Amino acid sequence: MANTTSYSLSAYELRALEELHSWKNPPETWMTRAKLKASESWNAVTDMVHKIPGVDWAMENVISGVLELTNEITQDSVWTEAVIKDFHSKGHEISHLSDVHELDLEEVDLVLSGLDKKYIGLASVEGVATGAAGAAGIVPDLIALVSINLRAAGEYASYCGFDITHDLERLYALELLDKVAQPSTNQKDVTLSPAVRTASRVARQQGSQLMEQVGVGNAIEAIAKRLGMNLTEKKLAQMVPVTGALLGGGLNYLYTTKVCNTAHFLYRERFLVAKYGEDVTSR
Repeated sequence: MANTTSYSLSAYELRALEELHSWKNPPETWMTRAKLKASESWNAVTDMVHKIPGVDWAMENVISGVLELTNEITQDSVWTEAVIKDFHSKGHEISHLSDVHELDLEEVDLVLSGLDKKYIGLASVEGVATGAAGAAGIVPDLIALVSINLRAAGEYASYCGFDITHDLERLYALELLDKVAQPSTNQKDVTLSPAVRTASRVARQQGSQLMEQVGVGNAIEAIAKRLGMNLTEKKLAQMVPVTGALLGGGLNYLYTTKVCNTAHFLYRERFLVAKYGEDVTSR
């Protein structure tokens, strides 16, 4: 890794840092104000959602499914190997994901190009007709949606040199999915979350003592539960005849688009931190 006080960022990487700063600090526009107003009205919609028959059953089953997904992903290394092969096909001789940090960010971006379109497309065509099936139909739909987005985050992580099969990386990916599911529109909220900051700082240190200190297992379970609740509420909101609940059949598309966009910026930021040191983003 380069010395944290001696930078050799390429022009492309410098532009990426500028784009990251702009993403975290968007200008106030009528669109951002409209999103804020929608977020403020969310609590009222949520109260109505909890009156829908079967909502508790749906939430319990979605949460159970999300927990199973986060456990299963650690057993699946096939797509991690596929990422390494993808780099090989582009002429980059890497043996481990961490070797990616020796490349320029521009080279990484060229390899992962189009990743967002793949997962947004998958999520868009996956939806289940929840209107007729009620709360029961929501369960398989949301479990599939979380699976798609967890894999999307996992691929972004892998292409940027981080192994999603490690517990701290699962925590980071889940926290990202959860933050996107929450009504806040402030991108800074994602990076300032304690769990995300912890994972970002220590994800490359996998000692068992450290794992116990940060309570990764408990954190994963807590975030998975919150994610399941947030997404179930959002999906059920389409059954509430309230104008402010702008979360109809497009939830899968909108949620996955935001997950991919957030992963695009945060994992590339972590790539630069891994390559140049933690203070690179304060330039």
